[in-house]
Amino acid sequence: MNRYAYAFQSWFKPLVLLIAVGLLPAVSLLPAVSLLPAVSLLPLDNTFFVPALLLFSPLMLMPSWSGMSRLQYKLEYAAAVAMAGSFQLVPGIGATLLALPWLVARLYVVKDVAMECRRTGLPSAATACVYAAAVFPAIGAAWIVAHRANWAPWGFDPLIVLLTAAHFHHAGFTLPLMAGLNAKANPGCWTRFSCVAILLGVPLVAVGITGTHFGVLKFVEPFGVAILVLGALGVAVSQVWRGLERQRSILARIGFLISGASLFAAMVLALGFGLRYVIPNFALTMPQMWAIHGTLNAFGFGLCGILAWRGAVTRSERP
Repeated sequence: MNRYAYAFQSWFKPLVLLIAVGLLPAVSLLPAVSLLPAVSLLPLDNTFFVPALLLFSPLMLMPSWSGMSRLQYKLEYAAAVAMAGSFQLVPGIGATLLALPWLVARLYVVKDVAMECRRTGLPSAATACVYAAAVFPAIGAAWIVAHRANWAPWGFDPLIVLLTAAHFHHAGFTLPLMAGLNAKANPGCWTRFSCVAILLGVPLVAVGITGTHFGVLKFVEPFGVAILVLGALGVAVSQVWRGLERQRSILARIGFLISGASLFAAMVLALGFGLRYVIPNFALTMPQMWAIHGTLNAFGFGLCGILAWRGAVTRSERP
């Protein structure tokens, strides 16, 4: 198979199959009102938009990268669909039971990563980032279970619980994954720094938000955001650089360019929001953040980036 045929298969097969099958539960989250009001409210309606963005990762991004060739991946996808179904129920026992298989599936992946680390020893920064992309979603899955159980850990608002789950399914998956892929493809100080910054930044942002909630260590959130943004900007530059490499197919190059540009824009917005207590006029509101920043991360950076990497490497070359 030549590189153009491989790129075509890499892009359009997941787009057709996974959008048709995988996003069906997300589409069913639409409010039971007329189409026009529903569409007009989507960007600011957290009852639809935030769950839809969250579900986009386990239902589209993760299987787009891993594929469905192994039984484990098929079971993971079934667990993701069940978890998506939990959003059709009011929070409670039924919704919790539907969300639990996804947590179990992600914990099983964490177990695999732990066993691999035990076998191979201390990983490089690039490999650690790829491992982190498998581990961080398990934290997000735990927050999904909490949300569907109507449990607010440490008194957080249910929306914050949901946004934390989305953070670990997107910033915790696509960002370390692509940082690791870039560091493996082009080892160097810059890509290695990006990996370390992202490995520190993702959990620091979560810890910082918790500290801000309790009114302690308020400096941790802007510090964590700054570290994460620096690492992410390195990934954005690497993605754009890949898009300028002429030996790649045109689809892969377009995907890399869109991915890098989207991540750059999303991180500028994230920096403004993280520094909202220092420079209030530079920050978007929270609904604007999940509508703009969330969309750029999920579709521009995440989807285009994963599809570009699918077109750039063969299945056997994927970690």
